[in-house]
Formats: sequence, structure tokens, C-alpha cells
Amino acid sequence: MSAEEGSPEIKEAFLVHKSGCLISYANHKGDEGQDFDIVAGMLTAIQSFVKDTFGAGQWSLKRLEFEDRNLLIELGDHIYLAVIYEGKADVKMQSKVERTVGIVQEKFWQQCSNWTGDMDEWTGAGEIVKSLFVPEGEDEPVDDRKRCELCGSIVDDLELKACQICGYDLSMFI
Repeated sequence: MSAEEGSPEIKEAFLVHKSGCLISYANHKGDEGQDFDIVAGMLTAIQSFVKDTFGAGQWSLKRLEFEDRNLLIELGDHIYLAVIYEGKADVKMQSKVERTVGIVQEKFWQQCSNWTGDMDEWTGAGEIVKSLFVPEGEDEPVDDRKRCELCGSIVDDLELKACQICGYDLSMFI
């Protein structure tokens, strides 16, 4: 569904470490040609400003609105995910963004808390962020292919012990 039909449509997503370093950027067009490190740094500076102004640890910026564009920020322990979207936010979109942060934190828990600054440590995080742009139900299999319970990706190799997208332990499938 599109934003015109009332459902929100995510246009861009920024996965950012608490240090202000951009981990991954994705957009609905699939191109990544621009440098968005400055945007990530600015978002982090705004978050710091809000915390400093309204009380350390008590406040965080969750939303910004500008004309027809909106910004939703989902905070994790050491990362945050900022999404720019059109339309009105709904519970489904908010849950999807929250779930994405959870998946990244679960798969990259060591990098989140003890990151060395090496971007190679985040290999695979971009694919998780890009999953935000897959419309609900678009990739539903007609056959009985197995899906990861955490991120919803299709698991073609039944011998795998972990999801190739999010790293979820697949041995828990029944």
C-alpha cells in the first residue's frame, strides 16, 4: 500500500551507532549513491541536544514532522534506527521498525556494545535494514518454504542452523 491510501510508506532508513557513525543507509529506490554520514551525525547531535536540554537519560527524540515527510527514531541500547516516511505512522510500521532494531541488536550485540570502528564488523546489517522496504505479504510463499521467525526471510537451505539474514537460531523451528 502507498502513503496515499493512508498507510505509511518508508522512504529512507539510517542505522546509526550511538557514537554518531552511520552503519547502514537504505532507501525505497535501492540506490545508495550519496554520503549520508553527515545526516547520521546531525541526528545524533539532535538526540544529544534533547537529552542535555530535557534531562540525561529521561528524554529522547522519537519523531519529527516536516511538511509531508516524517521522521521516526527507534532507540536501541547502542544503536538507533531513523526512518523517513510519508503518511501517518501506524502500529504496524512502528512494530516493524522496533523489530528491525531488535534483530540488529541480537545479531550484532558485540559490535553494538564494544565496537572497534571497523565497518566490516557490520556485514549483513544493511540487508536487515533493507527488509524495511519489503511490503507486508509481498514475499509470502505459495509453497511451504520455511521462514525465519525473527526477520521473516525465506530459508531455502533446510540444513542451515542459523538465518543468513539475521542470524536467528533456526534449530528452534518445529
